[in-house]
Amino acid sequence: MPSPAVSICIPAYKAERYLRETLDSAKAQTFTDWEMIVTEDGSRDGTEQIVNDFAKGVSQRVVYHRHDPNRGLPATRNHGISTATAPWIALLDSDDLWLPTHLEDLMSRAAQGGVDLVHAGSRLFDSDTGKDLELRVPSAEDIATFPTSLYDGSYIIQPSSVLLSRDLWKKVGGFNPEFRYVEDREMWLRCARALGRFAYTGNVTMRYRKHASALSKHAAPMALALAQVCEQHVDWTGLPKTLRHQKTVGAWTAAGRISLREQPKAAARYFAKALRYSRLNPRLWAYWATATVLGWSKPSSTK
Repeated sequence: MPSPAVSICIPAYKAERYLRETLDSAKAQTFTDWEMIVTEDGSRDGTEQIVNDFAKGVSQRVVYHRHDPNRGLPATRNHGISTATAPWIALLDSDDLWLPTHLEDLMSRAAQGGVDLVHAGSRLFDSDTGKDLELRVPSAEDIATFPTSLYDGSYIIQPSSVLLSRDLWKKVGGFNPEFRYVEDREMWLRCARALGRFAYTGNVTMRYRKHASALSKHAAPMALALAQVCEQHVDWTGLPKTLRHQKTVGAWTAAGRISLREQPKAAARYFAKALRYSRLNPRLWAYWATATVLGWSKPSSTK
């Protein structure tokens, strides 16, 4: 295997608060044949100096890049990966943490062959208190029913837990810059649909930092993005047709309900999309009619 075996790709935006701890968790890895690429996405804080200081303390290659202006997380991930030299890409967000054996576990599974994407289990923790909140690992049923479980949302893969073949990244065209929300799930689904082979290490070696935030602010665009992802794969014959239609209807309905008060014209469009797969649903027709009436008196700028 060529050296470095792994390129650690870190997108960074206003990352100075947690970045040192994240980099230290990479430095502590028992698997040491890696390079690191940090791409700062339009912000100007202490990130570059932190990366330069870190580079002086390790023997591995460490590279800093910067975008200006901000391009978003998917484009930033793509830029880092495009400059990587290793056949395997380890994704790491600028505030997440790895346990020391994380890369070793991922590379051990990759070395067995027959995989294009390997991931570990993830433990979510509260950024303010450090308290553990949630464990995200696939169940035996999730693994057995993959990729259906990935599509229905029961199989969750955190980006910072992933080791990705650069060949698979190229095959699917990388992360989609049009998605500012659920961009990871959108990517994993395209990887699975392209017959990428997934594997779980069986170990929980990644810690995902969960920040307190006003989730309501992001609820509408996140719901819209999820609906777009479901719609993207509604023709995927490798999944049960009933499930594809149910998930798509449910996602567009959720996007419409969240947008109804503030963006009624957009909500009407979302309900209309749901109706394409559930024409005889009286509740959907009622939602659509309500949104249409509200839209007459309130303009909407949402696409």
